[in-house]
Amino acid sequence: MKIRETYERLTGMRVHERTPYAGDLVFTAFSGSHQDAIAKGLAWWEEGKSGGRWTVPYLPIDPRDVGRKYDSDVIRINSQSGKGGVAYILKQNYGFSLPNKMKADVGYTVKDVSDKEHMELSPKLVYQVFEDNYIHNPAVFSIPECHFKQHNGITATVTIEYSGEQRVIEVNGNGRLDAVSNAIKQCFGISYELSEYEEHSLTRGSSSKAVAYVGITYNGEMFWGVGIDEDIIKASIAALVAAANKLACIRKTDAARAQRTIDIMNYMQNNYDNVTLDSLSKVFFLSPQYLSKYIKEHTGMTFQENVKAIRMKKARTMLKHGNLSVEKVAESVGYPNVEHFNRLFKKMYNMTPKAFREGL
Repeated sequence: MKIRETYERLTGMRVHERTPYAGDLVFTAFSGSHQDAIAKGLAWWEEGKSGGRWTVPYLPIDPRDVGRKYDSDVIRINSQSGKGGVAYILKQNYGFSLPNKMKADVGYTVKDVSDKEHMELSPKLVYQVFEDNYIHNPAVFSIPECHFKQHNGITATVTIEYSGEQRVIEVNGNGRLDAVSNAIKQCFGISYELSEYEEHSLTRGSSSKAVAYVGITYNGEMFWGVGIDEDIIKASIAALVAAANKLACIRKTDAARAQRTIDIMNYMQNNYDNVTLDSLSKVFFLSPQYLSKYIKEHTGMTFQENVKAIRMKKARTMLKHGNLSVEKVAESVGYPNVEHFNRLFKKMYNMTPKAFREGL
């Protein structure tokens, strides 16, 4: 009982049975269960690491107070504690409520740092690892400016800064974040899925700020980013940029796609309903044959595939947010023959336009 009494006296906390603990007051090991804590504690004691001072099977300890009163207080990150313990520390100390699907990723990231550095981590260092990897990770590109217009979905004008240059991209999307995501994809010629999103107010440090979590899936792997700002839209964009900056396909790119490619795609985005290869070639003073090859090499898709993708995405937005009939939607995106439009839409999305609108 002396250890418990000493702990309560030093920390001013009542010992409870919520958080498993194994070890002494200096080195703490969070475990997945009380049984696991007992096993770790007994092994620690039997190996002589306790100096004969460890006398109880486990001692619950609140991570909120680890590292606050004594610089020597640290956290040992292990496979059992990584997911829950690290997330708990970030929530209690810094106000971050990680999405459940993100907890394991953050836990393994922190554990990897702990293992490589051969050191225990204080809550302050845990946050530093979290910040360096998910908030302020090294940026290949940034988005200093975005402007949005709402009409049958969202039209965005996105400025992307890369390699000392700024490129302005005009795109459509089902929402603001989707539109910015489309701009990133268009700029770098990549494809990923915007698969996870959560947000909440930041409860520690600055209650006026919001935090957003974005998860994107690329080649079956999830990449997470976190954004913080007074404006939730800006926080969401910052989180998306942080996640996208982790993609190897962006990091290994020596230069962003040529400004000409972006200009061509912008023109196609704005004239999707009637653009042809001939009309496009006249605008950019290139032969249709050269332009066709150029588009394929720089986007990975043919001219017709690009046009179809732009039209179908615009049609999805109009079907979801507008009141036009399927026939009018088809005509608006450049398909006067509604049967042809229905076939193309079903082939791309495995459902008819009507079924999509009804949410079937």
